[in-house]
Amino acid sequence: MALPSGAGGRRAPSAPATPKHTQRTITAQRERVAADRVETPRRPAAAIRVPLVRQALRNNCETAALSMLLAAANVSVSQLELQRRLPRSGPLDPIPSRDGGLPIWGDPDRGFVGRAAGGGTSGGFGVYQEPIRQLAGRYGVDLRDLSGAAPTAVFRALRSGHPVMVWVGLSEGPYKSWRTPSGRRITVNFGEHTVVLTGLRGDTLQLNDPLTGTRATWTRAQFVKLWNRLGRRALTIAGA
Repeated sequence: MALPSGAGGRRAPSAPATPKHTQRTITAQRERVAADRVETPRRPAAAIRVPLVRQALRNNCETAALSMLLAAANVSVSQLELQRRLPRSGPLDPIPSRDGGLPIWGDPDRGFVGRAAGGGTSGGFGVYQEPIRQLAGRYGVDLRDLSGAAPTAVFRALRSGHPVMVWVGLSEGPYKSWRTPSGRRITVNFGEHTVVLTGLRGDTLQLNDPLTGTRATWTRAQFVKLWNRLGRRALTIAGA
């Protein structure tokens, strides 16, 4: 406790100097911590004007988000048209294994897995970034794949005025596994969702959420946590 001005008492002995080798260790540790932190934007980024679209089906958040991204590139396509033209990876519902192993289902890296409207034996799942990128190309829009990049790559795209479609895990699971007809093992987070990031201001990200049909905000830390759950998958308009 600090003493008031003029109060008596002995002065506390000064702390011993920190050895130089300890100082170097502390400095190195601080530098490593700083390198691991998500970059703090140096200046606020203006919000990007992206039309808001609410998904029409239970599981078509990806094509609803893509319709927003295309609109930002001045290409108007309905989410239902996109869903019809999106490649599918079957079978439509998981096929139980005869030997008690993993069921057989589709590959989200090749096409939409399950039923977009829900139902069936599984309720449906979704699709990952590569089929979405290829579908956008059919409408003349070149999307850049930021998947696996650091969060700073997403922030740079936003500061450059390019919206970013990201895959996030709204929950910690449930996680499910199956095998594709070709034998590839797939493990997914059934909390999978996609949103479109539309701006960055200080510590806050603005986004369009097709699930609710509303605009929302996340902190950068929230975004990174949810994005990591789905393997850091993201698409933006080329040139970002």
